[in-house]
Amino acid sequence: MTANDNAPAPAGRIRRLLATLIDFVLVPVVAILLMLVSGVLEHDRDWAPRAMPFLRMAGLGFASYALLNLWPLWSRGQTLGKMALGIAIVDASDGGRVPLWRLFIRGLFFPTLYLIVIWPFLLVPLIDQALIFLTQRRCGHDWVCRTAVVRR
Repeated sequence: MTANDNAPAPAGRIRRLLATLIDFVLVPVVAILLMLVSGVLEHDRDWAPRAMPFLRMAGLGFASYALLNLWPLWSRGQTLGKMALGIAIVDASDGGRVPLWRLFIRGLFFPTLYLIVIWPFLLVPLIDQALIFLTQRRCGHDWVCRTAVVRR
């Protein structure tokens, strides 16, 4: 954020954590509901080697993420968890709306890095999250994507 007296205060660490936990529960629940409603994994043939159920599950997982997180973040700067806890994601330089491509990197690229279990990459999640303890309360993905989480 810029050194502006009218700039919103950074969101508290506990609020960010709780909002993340709410979203962390909602996205898989909606993905499972989409799988049940669409009948994607209903039959034994869905699990045949050529059926590639994991690609379908990943697609539905992405759809639930986009429905619950990506679109609401882009349209209003808040996921359901952030809305419930009164915080929002804004552009760190001007406090405005964050471009969709930066939200995509913030929401999908960094969690994907967390899945890499090669020695140097094991430090990525730790460093990413540890940066929140600096005075601006921004994680590594906030710094890279030039976003800030603020009280609304």
